[in-house]
Amino acid sequence: MKLRLTIIALLASASVAQSAYAAGGSGGEAPAQTGSQLQMAMTLYAGGVTLGKVDLNATIRGDQYHSVSNLQTGGVVNAFWQSEIQATSTGTVAPKALHPSLYDSFYTGRSDKKQEVSLTYDGNGPVRLYADPPYSTTGYEVTPDQQRATFDPLSAITFLVSGVGGAADNPCGVVLPVFDGRRRYNVEITKIKDTTVSMDNGLYKGHALLCQIKYKQLAGYKPKVIKEGANFPIINAWIATFPSSVTGRDYVVPLRVWADTTYGVIAAVATTLKIDGVTPKPQG
Repeated sequence: MKLRLTIIALLASASVAQSAYAAGGSGGEAPAQTGSQLQMAMTLYAGGVTLGKVDLNATIRGDQYHSVSNLQTGGVVNAFWQSEIQATSTGTVAPKALHPSLYDSFYTGRSDKKQEVSLTYDGNGPVRLYADPPYSTTGYEVTPDQQRATFDPLSAITFLVSGVGGAADNPCGVVLPVFDGRRRYNVEITKIKDTTVSMDNGLYKGHALLCQIKYKQLAGYKPKVIKEGANFPIINAWIATFPSSVTGRDYVVPLRVWADTTYGVIAAVATTLKIDGVTPKPQG
């Protein structure tokens, strides 16, 4: 259950801090770059029972991005998997691409179990890993070639919601190559159809896309795990696009993400959404 919940939370989270527009300089100073921000939070459920919450704070300003995410379990799930994960990621924005530079994550579990992981990118060689406490990466290695041209987990989310990689008529048609410091996997997202949604919590009503998300394990796992991963449940998502304050930049926002598992339906549902400090008005 831990793996299924983690993947859904990973894909569902997308948010940004409070609105703060850049202003032009004066007295000969260069004008500040215009920024765009997104704020979003989601609640996690299993069979209608609350499992926790996830949010992400991210800012895109010029050719730079900065993202912050928090995942915290709650309710009955804390009886067997109590955890909190805080993560930050920074990097640059390029046409049709993001290039991460630094990723930090901090995990706190039951009995004060803690784990810090940092990934540093230089654009050429393999990703540099720092872990405290250290953990072994031998036995089921992710090779340097497999690490190249990958995202950290948080940059992968930022790439999706930024809309940088998707086409205007198919914003959820992307593949996210992820290396988290121990495992290498792809998150493959495809459009199924256009649809109209009306969320029970009133957050959004209007046009959306029904998309499917497949999780493909590639390296860093035991062979048995990779074989069993072929049966990993397909994840469904309602995804909608919203314009930002920057001309030509539309955010790609997951409104509801869910999967049928042996534990029942596990879902992440958007509860708050702000784009450049404003809550979008429902359509229709």
